[in-house]
Amino acid sequence: MKKLSIFMLVLCCFSILAACSTDPVKKDLITYVNDGMLPLTQDEKAVTEKYESVTGDNFTDDETLYNTLRDDIIPEYTKYLDKVEAVKTETPEVRAVHETYIKAVSTQKEALITMIDALEKGDLNLINESNTKLSEGKKLFRDFGEQVNTLAKEHDVKINKK
Repeated sequence: MKKLSIFMLVLCCFSILAACSTDPVKKDLITYVNDGMLPLTQDEKAVTEKYESVTGDNFTDDETLYNTLRDDIIPEYTKYLDKVEAVKTETPEVRAVHETYIKAVSTQKEALITMIDALEKGDLNLINESNTKLSEGKKLFRDFGEQVNTLAKEHDVKINKK
């Protein structure tokens, strides 16, 4: 989950610059990143920070993790997913990229729900399943980042780090 926010945090540090263009994909990509995704970075960052506050070096006990997942993280992540799904795109190319991001967020949410189930049942197999889903989600986030970069190159969109 810690890596969950890698792309969103990197994305938060980007600004996309472009001259006037008649390329609809270029225009859509710029709008998508600047108006669609950048406004969501704070939501994603907040839920990631909550997750990190009860996992890894900050893990204290299963009950704290369970309660935080159930009461805070999963409800907030569900709202975040709803916002992500509401992001509009104008072109099939940008939509395909966004679908990868939706799948990444959905996979992470599934992992969190599986983790709750594992904690309720004390089931090591479910913990392993949750970890596998987290890994799948991370891969999808990486794929998304690569797709954004590829689309930007193909349509002459300059991505500048701030």
